[in-house]
Amino acid sequence: MERKIKLGIVGFGRIVELVHLPLIKRLPEIEVSGVHDITEQRQALAAKRGFHTLDSLDDLLASDADIILVSTPPNSHYAIANQALHSGKHVIIEKPVTVTYEEASSLLKTSEQVGRFVTVFQNRRYDPDFKLVKRVLDEGTIGDILFVERRHHMFGSGATFGVKSFHEGWRNTTEYGGGALFDWGVHLIDQLLQLKLGTVREISSFMHCYDWDQNQVDDYARANIVLDNNIILNMEVNFGSLAAAPMWVVGGDKGTVIVVSPSEAYVLEKGKQPEPLVLEPVSRESALPIYQSVCDHLLRDGPLAVTLPEAVDSMRILEEISRNRQSHRS
Repeated sequence: MERKIKLGIVGFGRIVELVHLPLIKRLPEIEVSGVHDITEQRQALAAKRGFHTLDSLDDLLASDADIILVSTPPNSHYAIANQALHSGKHVIIEKPVTVTYEEASSLLKTSEQVGRFVTVFQNRRYDPDFKLVKRVLDEGTIGDILFVERRHHMFGSGATFGVKSFHEGWRNTTEYGGGALFDWGVHLIDQLLQLKLGTVREISSFMHCYDWDQNQVDDYARANIVLDNNIILNMEVNFGSLAAAPMWVVGGDKGTVIVVSPSEAYVLEKGKQPEPLVLEPVSRESALPIYQSVCDHLLRDGPLAVTLPEAVDSMRILEEISRNRQSHRS
């Protein structure tokens, strides 16, 4: 029988309870060997859930855990992951990998030096809308690609998802790495890069903070990316919109694909009626391949679903978007 992979968790927030643990529990190869959270309330909750808790990060890293899940606000990702690597642990990091390209590159260097891997929980790679767009492109349904537009609209930053015992509104602060670009833009950029349509040649961007009660970080981020083959990639995140904006519009020289929602999509061709496309059902377990790949990598030397170099490349683009922005209010 294969050995169990022992997973230590840093940060016992709602994302762990609602997203990570349901996936982990599906895999008999993984057992949670320890949990550390800086708040007494979340530590107590983890213990109530039946997990072994440790009072400090040092104690967790000194334990027999094989791999550490870093599920804390983005500003702390680098320091915790770096310490874990130097303690001989592999690492899974909630997105974004870090808050700067320099930090991400440093993690990559350390990972290679110590011989431990880092993967990032880019779960939106497994959403039905992205998988549909990827399939349409692979099949060549709409011909040679001219442009790809990716949008995410929502009302509010989702700050209330944070736990009250720590800092419920950390997503609205620069201190913790909040904002539309890091919270959702990281998903959209990862998806666009995973389409593998070409090499980034040029980036122009616009970021804005609305005049309302969460006005410390960007609520709106837009980027136009020109590839070396003249394909245009467009990304837009809007935290002030209740409108049903199309999630995807993909244009080719033979037609256009529009993904209206997670359950509605069409191929449009000149002179023809829109042709409906079938999307997979939305599932909370869609990102299971990330954890399955971790098991396969550790036990059978298989490939990781999300690699650190990919996350570093995304962080390079995100940083350039932020640096090249035309407008920002803080």
